[in-house]
Amino acid sequence: SSGINAEWPLRPGGVIRECGGKMHLRDAQYQKAHTDFFEAFKNHDESGSPRRTACLKYLVLASMLMKSNINPFDSQEAKPYKNDKEIIAMTNLVNAYQSSDIEHLQAIIKQHHDRVMGETL
Repeated sequence: SSGINAEWPLRPGGVIRECGGKMHLRDAQYQKAHTDFFEAFKNHDESGSPRRTACLKYLVLASMLMKSNINPFDSQEAKPYKNDKEIIAMTNLVNAYQSSDIEHLQAIIKQHHDRVMGETL
């Protein structure tokens, strides 16, 4: 066995864009990070990779850091994940952020800490 997971085709573009997004996020280039995470999400989604949910979480983070008024879950690619059990906390986080409800935002982070904060950069 070559050690490659045959359940989903290898899509290096998703991995490369995800790494690029992390690099841009670290450099406070939030628009570029947002673009890379969105492209990584689409690549991972098309290939069926479980990394798609992590990229969607990063996309939400980049969206909030760039102070976007556009809900990332309004895109046709992300909309199907809006109510996914791994993503629902992020959906609620975006809604609280966009309505400037700090108390609700903090409550979501506290209640869903592992889902919101569990991914490392």
